[in-house]
Amino acid sequence: MTLTTHATLGAVLGRATGNPVLAFIFGFISHFLIDMIPHGDTGLADNFRVHKRRRKQAVAYVMVDAIFAIFFVLLLANTRDIESMRTFTWGIVGGVLPDLLVGLHDLTKSPLLRWFMRMHFYFHDFFVKRKGDVPLYYALLAQVVLIAYLQTKL
Repeated sequence: MTLTTHATLGAVLGRATGNPVLAFIFGFISHFLIDMIPHGDTGLADNFRVHKRRRKQAVAYVMVDAIFAIFFVLLLANTRDIESMRTFTWGIVGGVLPDLLVGLHDLTKSPLLRWFMRMHFYFHDFFVKRKGDVPLYYALLAQVVLIAYLQTKL
């Protein structure tokens, strides 16, 4: 999933809980659950991690995704009357943190993060390894629809 999808879902869950700690926990858990849905980026991850090809393409995808997520979250925060900015923020942090930790593992190859990376991809690839992935284009369109729906819940 895109960081924008994770951030938006985390924000909605954060707002629904009304509690910063629960917002973080539910955002964090939601990351793994929604990542189980095939979303077209397995080839990018495999090219980057396994085959070591097309690294620039994968890095460019992540950078564009991160920039779009930052602007989208700032847009929501500045155009919505959000009752509790803390729960909104901690839901987003919980929602995107797993991908940030995987990225940190990719950069550092830290053995302390290896278990987390493996757990992340266990969920990420749960259905993809059994049923196959979907084309990235369709997955991105579906995520745009999901984001549009979720932002109406803020």
